[in-house]
Amino acid sequence: MKKYIYIISLLLISCQEEITLELPQSQDKIVVEGSIENGFPPYVILTKNQGYFESIDENTYNNLFIDADTVKVWYINDAGEKEIKLLEKIMGIDSLPPIYTDKDHLNNLVATPDIPYDFSQEGRTYYLEIKWNNQIISSSTTIPKVTPLDSLWVEKSENEDKEFKYDIRALYSDPADQNNNILLKSKRVQHYEIKREDTSSCEVINYPDFSLKLVDAGSDILINGQSFETFFPKPKDNGNPFSDRSYNADHTEICDNGDTLVFKNDIVLIKYCQIDESSLKFWRGLIRQVGTNGNPFAEPLNLVSNITNGLGIFTGYGSAYYMIPIVKDTVIFEQYTPEIIDIF
Repeated sequence: MKKYIYIISLLLISCQEEITLELPQSQDKIVVEGSIENGFPPYVILTKNQGYFESIDENTYNNLFIDADTVKVWYINDAGEKEIKLLEKIMGIDSLPPIYTDKDHLNNLVATPDIPYDFSQEGRTYYLEIKWNNQIISSSTTIPKVTPLDSLWVEKSENEDKEFKYDIRALYSDPADQNNNILLKSKRVQHYEIKREDTSSCEVINYPDFSLKLVDAGSDILINGQSFETFFPKPKDNGNPFSDRSYNADHTEICDNGDTLVFKNDIVLIKYCQIDESSLKFWRGLIRQVGTNGNPFAEPLNLVSNITNGLGIFTGYGSAYYMIPIVKDTVIFEQYTPEIIDIF
């Protein structure tokens, strides 16, 4: 029996053959991340796609951003004429990547900060056209009507044992006379942790979120015309389904050296949006993709794009913003007026 097994093993080993696969090179395509929302100029970030197995480092990342020949957005006015905005590339908005936007508007913000931006309004359909590499890349989107929340409040989390863990809840009355596709984003504009560079230290540092993060997206097909209470969890950390979904109120902790550390409460910016149908398909797909990050058994997912001759998304947002401190019994009724950096 041992001899038989040995012979079979030799046969299996001798049948091994090293195979080199010639993977096809990915074709260069433009990737668009574009948005337009009520009261703000359009913003477009342009990159090129990258092969699945290609390495990513700082140089590779920086080289992904591309220069277009022209980028413009327009709508058709009541007279049937195009109202066009030519977008220019700008750098240095906080830590954001290169962005194409209405540069004249940004230059006028300092002198006339209170003048509304009338180009972007609810109910209008906007058209995007990009000329790059002898190609025309195009898309369209609509800014839906804003449907604000009735109220938001802070209450003790039922899913966390720590006393300083709180949740954000909201009351929303869904209009019966319109189909709504809802997108929720949030970011902590204030969040204190022990110094990340040295977790053994006893220093508490403010680490606000860099940008808005996806929370959820969905349609009102099951709740059309109803008023209901809902829960706004903290976005998942890098798609980790087991990450903490609650926020921090004021609290103290004892450091290893015996010092008492004081942590201030989180302050959270909520962006509650209405989006059109094509945008909903993209963002729901992206949320599913992020939610399965790192899962080897997850089904591959192709994101649905509304970009012709390219990849990505051009989304119109009917947005309402709320700033809510994580303090017990806080209730918010009024909308927050965002600055430009808040919309990203």
